[in-house]
Amino acid sequence: MQVPASVFNPLMLLIEGAVIGFIIAVPVGPAAALCIRRSITVGAVAGYLTGVGAAAGDAVFGAVAAFGLSFVIEFVARNEAWLRGIGGIVLVVMGASTMRHRTRAVGDPVADDAEHWISTHFHYATSSFFITVFNPLTVMAFAAAFAGRNLAGVGSSFTDASVLVGGVFCGALAWWGVLCTIAVAMRGRFTGTGLRWLNRITGAIILAFGVVALLSLLPLPWQRIGLALNL
Repeated sequence: MQVPASVFNPLMLLIEGAVIGFIIAVPVGPAAALCIRRSITVGAVAGYLTGVGAAAGDAVFGAVAAFGLSFVIEFVARNEAWLRGIGGIVLVVMGASTMRHRTRAVGDPVADDAEHWISTHFHYATSSFFITVFNPLTVMAFAAAFAGRNLAGVGSSFTDASVLVGGVFCGALAWWGVLCTIAVAMRGRFTGTGLRWLNRITGAIILAFGVVALLSLLPLPWQRIGLALNL
């Protein structure tokens, strides 16, 4: 099979993808709350792995938009309510669990176990990944961004689309790296009581996002409500 040659300038494509990935990753959401909390309560590795998972989720939707996988976009649009519902339930459960979470004591033999260490680090990345991919608005955001930058036809070249997606991943990862670094720098300011309140606050934020996602499924005149609230 012949792979279509590059049509766009690869360097500019990489830069554009990185800028788009960075901008789309910036809005504060449940993944950001998780990244900040884990960076402060567990450490830099936990925070960065959470960011890697979220960046991978952004790259998946970036690939869908870049390669012009219209059937996936149509599936997301057609099943948006189901995806929002599942994502909302996951966020509610995760938020409630985070609020009740107790910081593990230093020297805990379970924490030092190699198998537990691997599974925990895998969990850090996968949890933020699934939070990201269960947000149906992300793929729409990438499709709109690519169309706005005249990149809608990039999928005609496998090389161009791959470079663009690589740029998206790098840009999103750069944002998570910045956020994690800031959170780690603040780590020393939190005592035992501060860590407990951090768990409660971040858990409440994640829980609130889940509740909002579930409430949005109710057959209410959301457009008029938004206009009334000047949203």
